[in-house]
Amino acid sequence: MIRFSLKRILENAPYDLTLSDNNFVFQTDLGIHYMVSFSKEDIVLGGCATYQLIIRKIEEEKSPHDPKVEATILAIVREFFRSNLEIMLYLCDTSDGREKYRNRLFLTWFDRNVEKNHFTICKAHATVEGEGLFLCIIVDNRNPKLKDITDDFEEKAALLTEGKPE
Repeated sequence: MIRFSLKRILENAPYDLTLSDNNFVFQTDLGIHYMVSFSKEDIVLGGCATYQLIIRKIEEEKSPHDPKVEATILAIVREFFRSNLEIMLYLCDTSDGREKYRNRLFLTWFDRNVEKNHFTICKAHATVEGEGLFLCIIVDNRNPKLKDITDDFEEKAALLTEGKPE
């Protein structure tokens, strides 16, 4: 089970959050609702549990760029790593063909806003049933099983991509 300090998240998030059924929910200044959660996956890498980060915009309408959304989501992600040494898995939604852009956006957010050399990110890309699948794991470098985790991911990614992971 993962732990969070809602108090610490609220100290760093520009949007007010509520925690309901393990889902963080917030509303933007334009009235757009987001849900952020972590789902425990059956994937064990290097002996560590893996939690998928799920970011969902509740309303289907298109919204302009909002840097406060980025900051709020990253406050939740930082707290995940501050309180847990588990693995965070990030998969991009393929329902509308924009998975490549979502992947690039999230990794840009992460790279721009977290402490350098504090995390290891392993990425893979594959085509599964005709759809592009972008996935990555993010591991805190404090995790004592870091090498086992990254080696295990590379092996599984190679099988998925039928070759060397990107």
